[in-house]
Amino acid sequence: MEENNYSENLDNQENQNQEEVKALVFSFSIEEFLLETAKWAKFLAIMGFIFTGLAVLLGLLFAVFGSAMLSATTFGAIGGAAFGLIYIIAGLIYYFPAKYLYDFAVYTKQAILIKDQESIEYAFSKIKSVFKFWGIIVIIILVIYFLAFIFGIASAIFMGMGS
Repeated sequence: MEENNYSENLDNQENQNQEEVKALVFSFSIEEFLLETAKWAKFLAIMGFIFTGLAVLLGLLFAVFGSAMLSATTFGAIGGAAFGLIYIIAGLIYYFPAKYLYDFAVYTKQAILIKDQESIEYAFSKIKSVFKFWGIIVIIILVIYFLAFIFGIASAIFMGMGS
């Protein structure tokens, strides 16, 4: 019985030692790479904010003036409002990855300059959010393409049956 307790205690100590050893150390070159990445991330985030603002502004312009511009087309008044809404939604959706990227840039720089573990953890959580966001967007687009493909095939079959 005592041997079993000794074995369990030894396993627990090994697990604790392994957890303590798992600390990462960023070399000077890794810090430089992260700082340069943060600069580019900040640039792309600011561009994302600008494009978000432009998309929302264009959406509002389409919503207000689009009906007059599209009145001669088949879209009519509804088309201008629909285009405007699409632009506004796209702009608002794009805000989130830009914000995550901006937070990554700011907190990465802060973490490296003042050697703050919490900041680097937060920064990496934000870059994870960027990739997760775009991964979900790609999945949604793939599903839409798949459904459009299926709908196209079904339409062709039904049209072929009708003639």
